[in-house]
Amino acid sequence: MIEMVTDKHYDAIVSLFEEAQNEIKIISPFLSEKTAELLCNAAKRGIVCSFITRLYLQDFLDGSNTLEGLQKMLSSGVKLHALIGLHTKLYLFDSDDAIVGSANFTESGLTRNIELSIHLNREITINSLHKYYDDIAAKINDTKDGCITQDILDYYKLRYQEHKKSISKVDGGKKIVTTIYGAALDTNAKRIKEDRNEAYNEIDSNTSERRTDPVYSALGGETSIVSYKSLKNILLKFSASASNRADGKEAMYMYAFDDNGKEIYISNFSEARAKSAKTVEEGDETFFCVHSYDKSGKECPLIVGKGYFKAFNSNNDARKKTWSKQFDWLKKYPIYCVISEAKIIDAPVNCGIPLREVTDALGYKTYIHTKDSPDKYTEEKVAKAHRQQAMLALSHEAREYIDKRLEEIGKQHGWKTYRSE
Repeated sequence: MIEMVTDKHYDAIVSLFEEAQNEIKIISPFLSEKTAELLCNAAKRGIVCSFITRLYLQDFLDGSNTLEGLQKMLSSGVKLHALIGLHTKLYLFDSDDAIVGSANFTESGLTRNIELSIHLNREITINSLHKYYDDIAAKINDTKDGCITQDILDYYKLRYQEHKKSISKVDGGKKIVTTIYGAALDTNAKRIKEDRNEAYNEIDSNTSERRTDPVYSALGGETSIVSYKSLKNILLKFSASASNRADGKEAMYMYAFDDNGKEIYISNFSEARAKSAKTVEEGDETFFCVHSYDKSGKECPLIVGKGYFKAFNSNNDARKKTWSKQFDWLKKYPIYCVISEAKIIDAPVNCGIPLREVTDALGYKTYIHTKDSPDKYTEEKVAKAHRQQAMLALSHEAREYIDKRLEEIGKQHGWKTYRSE
């Protein structure tokens, strides 16, 4: 029998775990806590369990995979393997049942709005799939870098904690960590293993894959976050407001504040937008966008510079500072993030980049939240996405576009540089 599973993935999968008598074999780049629990429980019942996965540090930082889950499985006696370049999804239960997936199931054209898996229980087909699994496991065992041991997990735990505190930047501006481990069974996997740029491209190109994996989703896996989304390090920070626009004929000026003897520069948020401020991490890159008027006098936000933030902390509240009474606007925007360094064009705000220019050029690719839903965000909706926002996460494409335009404007007018102590 061949059965399509569309809307009852959880029930179908859990029942197969519960009915298994002898062995369970799984291949999946993703691991949810629920999957780990099901495998651990099966192993404790005496079922022989093995799991082939993808050991990319970025997957753990994103939540696509779980170190805690792998640890529990290893401690329960589940045999763990790592494979570079893995995209196959295969669930084998004894010699009776299989759920099969592939890269084809995750392409947006097929499964953006459809959840589909194939449940097989034909003996000949199941035997072929077991052979497929066993051949891969044997090849992994023949390599030196395939088995996930306690030492490997301990190493990943340390690296995970390091990068959670301060995630390193790599080429392209995204915070993608290229630490990978596993067997490389083909030339493509070998390139990924040996070339950091290839590893970066491999991880970056598959950040949306788990969004359309129905088995992973059914077992509690996080599908709404992709790496550059969860680590939103390219930010568009707005100042002034639509109701109180800055003078477009004047330059953006940053005020220095004394914070316990140190001179700092800040970017402010209203108390209602405090949650946005609290998401800022150390080294996050930001572009400064001022609600003002362009050269024709038309109302619009204009991008006038870029910089980097320091991580937000609970003391970033002007009401706790002696200088809180220095400016009236601090009463309305008391929450702040410290700007470690900023470069602002040495020219009137109206010489900056109109935000509409960026959205006209890139459309839905401008922001992280619009990039993931191209069908939902028309050109006009993207153009209005900034309204009532204190800060938005930009895409890599937007970063490249704005950087290039700012460089042109900076060459023409020069820069003012600000650095916090």
